[in-house]
Amino acid sequence: MKKTSFIVAVLIASTCVAGSAAFTIGRLSAQPSAVGNVDIRRILDKIQLRGEMEIELTQMSNRFEQELKTRKEQIESRAKESDAVTDPAERQSLRDGLAFEQLQLKEWATIKQMELDGEQARRWENLYRSIVGEADKLAQSEGYQYVLVYDGTSEFQRDRRSQMPLSQQVVEQISRRRVLYAAKADDLTEKLIQRMNNSRATPTAAVAPVAAP
Repeated sequence: MKKTSFIVAVLIASTCVAGSAAFTIGRLSAQPSAVGNVDIRRILDKIQLRGEMEIELTQMSNRFEQELKTRKEQIESRAKESDAVTDPAERQSLRDGLAFEQLQLKEWATIKQMELDGEQARRWENLYRSIVGEADKLAQSEGYQYVLVYDGTSEFQRDRRSQMPLSQQVVEQISRRRVLYAAKADDLTEKLIQRMNNSRATPTAAVAPVAAP
């Protein structure tokens, strides 16, 4: 009985060792994943899509500022005209009406600013999704399993207007960094920029008209 138990134990141990060895060999023989990297700052600086986006957002902001200026000037002009009204009751009534219009204009401007901010956020989200989409296509065509954003050499930002000490600002930026080194040979930044700009040059990539705010 003892001899049989000993044989079974040896067989189990042998099986475990063999399985562990096979697993180790399998891991050692597996091909490493191909990893590419991009510099997101260079991409944002050079892609045409960002330039188009900023032009459209600037146009929207300028239209808002111009309409706000026009409405303010109209109210100010009517306020000056009210000074010429000799009847006190009528003059006060006009001024009360203008004060109400000023409140309405302030509310309108607040709403429009929120809409503009929301549109800016949406455009940046869409821009990021476009970068991700083209990076996906580039990675598949180049045989990469991962594309990382290389942030190892990014400049540290220091804002003296912030209540946070400069040293803490830098430390927090260091803690947010993820990729400390990326091989130049696997830098896909320029290829991704070229892909995105080429896609904007095609007839199907025409810029959509900007809706009035």
